[in-house]
Amino acid sequence: MAILVVTAIAAGVRMWGLSRPPELVFDENYYAVAACIYVGGSDERCRVDEPNERLFREQQWDVGSYVHPPLGKWTIALGIKAFGMDPFGWRIGSAIAGTLAVTAAAMLAQLLFGSVLWTFVAGLLLATEHLSVVLSRLALLDVHLELWVVAGFLFLVLDRRWIDRRTPRDPPDGSGRRPIPSPLWRPWRYAAGVALGAAFAVKWSGALAIVAALVISIAWETTRRRRAAGGRRAAFAAALTRESFGLLLAFMVLPAAVYVAAFLPWLNHFGWDVGRLIDTQVGAAKFHLDLRSAALDPDTGLMTPTHSAYSRPWTWLLMTRPVQIASTDVGAAGRGIVAIGNPVIFWGSVWALPYLAFAWRRKRDWVAGFLLLAVLVQYVPWLVVARPQFLFYVAPFTPFLVLGFTYLCRDLAGARLILREPDGRVSADPGTGRPAVSTTHPYRPIAVTAILASVAVFVWFFPVLTWITITDARERLILWFPGWR
Repeated sequence: MAILVVTAIAAGVRMWGLSRPPELVFDENYYAVAACIYVGGSDERCRVDEPNERLFREQQWDVGSYVHPPLGKWTIALGIKAFGMDPFGWRIGSAIAGTLAVTAAAMLAQLLFGSVLWTFVAGLLLATEHLSVVLSRLALLDVHLELWVVAGFLFLVLDRRWIDRRTPRDPPDGSGRRPIPSPLWRPWRYAAGVALGAAFAVKWSGALAIVAALVISIAWETTRRRRAAGGRRAAFAAALTRESFGLLLAFMVLPAAVYVAAFLPWLNHFGWDVGRLIDTQVGAAKFHLDLRSAALDPDTGLMTPTHSAYSRPWTWLLMTRPVQIASTDVGAAGRGIVAIGNPVIFWGSVWALPYLAFAWRRKRDWVAGFLLLAVLVQYVPWLVVARPQFLFYVAPFTPFLVLGFTYLCRDLAGARLILREPDGRVSADPGTGRPAVSTTHPYRPIAVTAILASVAVFVWFFPVLTWITITDARERLILWFPGWR
């Protein structure tokens, strides 16, 4: 029931007023136009106006977005095919993807936390997370990437449960260790590979999620063998020996197959010219490698940023530079869309991520380790990438920021005060002789306040996420810092 409720909330938030703004904004000018081309629209219907766009259509069956794989654009194209080349048509695919991402994240929360309450909390927080909402209401690729990444990790956790149920425990009398099964047929692992391959077929950055899944899988397989192998190094060697072929099949062969399958319509359009496809991939790679965040201004002779919304990855959780998707003035009022994260979630992650590391180390909790790796392996590589970057690149790991924040709130809500002796033993209450553990939960109000604050901040920011007319004074109260406006 909790999963259905948060899905309904997510759908309502993402589909209400979906046709606003009534024109193409930001990179919709690439992705929606390309999607229209995919379903056979004319230049006039698809709004292909510029000579270079006509050239791209002829040479790439696309416009400038040919530098990204086609799967996300095909999802957008389905909406255009069903509802026409209008704002609702080109955005409905993203709205559905964003809604399903919330559903998948709530299902994942149920597997991780085993609690209806915290499943609802995690789903509600993602359903009302600013950046996820904005990206779900636009014909952009990032929410489609988010959906497939969350689905891939959901299947990965299902694979862990599947193999754990088939792994025998050591006999209680310690008489001997049973062999650890290593079946090649791991249906949920292969499902994860397909889903993460779909993420890669939306954007190349989906490859980071594939690496994260591989790292997590090896860590889990090492842990599963540790007792039987007699040590961590032996368990790691056994995991690589027994699982390498299955991991290669799941996280390299299957993603590659899904990626190629996404290009089958393209190949059909160009007469199955594989050489042309290879040239397109090489050209796209060169485009990304040649991108620079600054260029020489011929008027001033200075190196000038090529886009006002570029931001460096180390600023993403602090959100110093959100992205102004669109804006218009109406006298002393205006309308706009700002791609910005929920401050409670993003700023809270500055505490939640270290706590996940602590819980993983101190409590040996695989859930904390899973969430931490899902974030870090997708996040840290961006720190060494030179190409221009935007805040919304956090989209594929935003659900894991939400789950990590939920994990912290859950532990705060359930924590009790414990009085310990210098040697670490729990002290005894001198009055009752029982362990000196509080009967109340002193940190629960903090957790409840954080959750309510996240939803309240979403309601407060709602106008600048959904193109609602507000006064300039109200906008300043919502967008607190100059860098946000």
